[in-house]
Amino acid sequence: MLLLRVLAVAPRHGYGISQALVSAGLQPIKGAQLYPALGRLEDDGAITARWEQSGPGPARKVYELTPAGHEQLHELNDQWEAFMTAVETLGRPAPAAPSDRAPQAMT
Repeated sequence: MLLLRVLAVAPRHGYGISQALVSAGLQPIKGAQLYPALGRLEDDGAITARWEQSGPGPARKVYELTPAGHEQLHELNDQWEAFMTAVETLGRPAPAAPSDRAPQAMT
């Protein structure tokens, strides 16, 4: 979900995605975790990738959200909102049950 959210803002290369996640307060993600996840999203049709040359350095693979990826992100956002509503509901203390006995004086 986070990768889709980052790419919903703008197309990015892998390092740019990683930096966006770090800027959001997350721990750095290793390439061994990031690139397989991007590959799965690409296989699923949620993102596309293209090689882009910028400057004298090597070309970079830039990832972009597809219409299917936007739909998937929308569905995941809905699921996340439902989950958070449930967490908030379950996190509230239950109303106190009425006592069957009157409090007794301590002796």
